[in-house]
Amino acid sequence: MVLVDADPEIVPDRGGRAVLMNALRILVTLAIVVAVVFAVKSQWAEVRDTITQLDWWALAVSAVFVFLGMGAAVRAWQHALGALEHPIPAFDAARCYLVGQLGKYLPGSVWAFVLQTELVRRAGVSRANGFVAVLVTVGLSITSALVVGLLSLPALFHISTVAAVAVIVLVPIALVCCYPPVLTRLVNLALRILRRAPLQRQLTMHKIGLALGWCAVSWVLYGVHLWFLASSSAGFEAGTLVQCIGAIALGMCAGVLVVVAPSGIGVREAVVVAALSPFMDSGVALGLALASRLVFTLCEVLAGFVAAIAGSRSLRNALVHEDSRVPQPS
Repeated sequence: MVLVDADPEIVPDRGGRAVLMNALRILVTLAIVVAVVFAVKSQWAEVRDTITQLDWWALAVSAVFVFLGMGAAVRAWQHALGALEHPIPAFDAARCYLVGQLGKYLPGSVWAFVLQTELVRRAGVSRANGFVAVLVTVGLSITSALVVGLLSLPALFHISTVAAVAVIVLVPIALVCCYPPVLTRLVNLALRILRRAPLQRQLTMHKIGLALGWCAVSWVLYGVHLWFLASSSAGFEAGTLVQCIGAIALGMCAGVLVVVAPSGIGVREAVVVAALSPFMDSGVALGLALASRLVFTLCEVLAGFVAAIAGSRSLRNALVHEDSRVPQPS
């Protein structure tokens, strides 16, 4: 066999490409941040008044519902892993999910998926299977967000007919992809690409249904969080509750899909403002969206920090069930 040296001009410069892609993500992120800053600056008086007039109890109650929503998301993540034949204890599921979520604040939100894959590997799941589990969880989360987002369709039609029609078209497609026989084929295809063995059994409607249900519960709880913030300045109205639930679901779903923006910054706010604008002044809606972002960030950082330090052997053994305890070294 004859070895031929590769021409350096022909071999692709993967390192240079990676640097270019990172630079592009950073530029896009900066552009979004600048756009948000200018939007806030142009309506600063109303934004400032909205944020400063929020009652402390509304901020506290909204934070509680964010924590409850994160708990529901952890349950969805755990059921998705169980459906893929990789069940892990609730304590490990919470640590993997909550700590992994902090990765989305880096440019390119895919870092959250990478971190969750690495953390779930430490819980006994291979990287390939962990990556597939992350993809399935994201798919189920997006599907439930689209379904819950139908609640804000009237306002969405008022803003953009194209966006409303897109949501209507995507909902049945997403639901078909979540149908267990179809989802099983998609998962096995991903495993084949990763050169891993396929699933031993077809995914069951029970486990997938539980994961979808908990995802939907998390969106509802997040929507209640936004509703408490909105009610603090605009008054309590049932119609606003429905709109807030749909708005936060579609906004966070859009933030996940736009991976170049860390934690969907700017994208989520744009969707929330657009959905709430028919009910209130755009400046007030922007102030609420920014306040919601602040509450979410503080809650996610706190939950991730607590989950990280709770990973110690002594603390975990003191808190969790005997079946989930870390074995002592022999």
